[in-house]
Amino acid sequence: MLPLIFLQPVYARLVPVDFWTACVRASDRLMEAVDRIPGERSDRYERYRSWSMNPATAEGLLKTLLTLGIHALVLEAAPVEHHDSEWTVGRLPLADIEESVTKRPSHELLAGLPRLGESDQLRVNAVKVLIYDNASALHLARLCQMVRITLLNVAARLPATEPTCQDVRNESELE
Repeated sequence: MLPLIFLQPVYARLVPVDFWTACVRASDRLMEAVDRIPGERSDRYERYRSWSMNPATAEGLLKTLLTLGIHALVLEAAPVEHHDSEWTVGRLPLADIEESVTKRPSHELLAGLPRLGESDQLRVNAVKVLIYDNASALHLARLCQMVRITLLNVAARLPATEPTCQDVRNESELE
């Protein structure tokens, strides 16, 4: 019988769980940054309502898609050249994150996930339903575009020409 470690996905062994946590924190910071832009949150919630989505549910799905997009980029850097998860995530360009969510096949966002806590796993499972249920394709497309809009709005207000997650952490000029 093979040891249990051989049954785990390859990337799950290469990227430690603390990278997932860093991706979640980066996603939270990005959402906080866009919410500091006057009118953005209310516009986003109005869009959710017009799509017949509960704003709280849609917001959770949006954050999870953003986290998955960040995590997919961290996996592309595997084996991780730098062991500091905050440093690795902090240097990711916002444009690359946007492209990760909007242009790659959605099922690739689910590749290489580490074992997640119960709440994170429930959120990822909800995104899986959007990805694999054809009836949810329109909601998934809309949420992916909302990730794009969110990141473009944050990037437009940062002084850097190619802003990264680190730039968002250091900026309070978004208002």
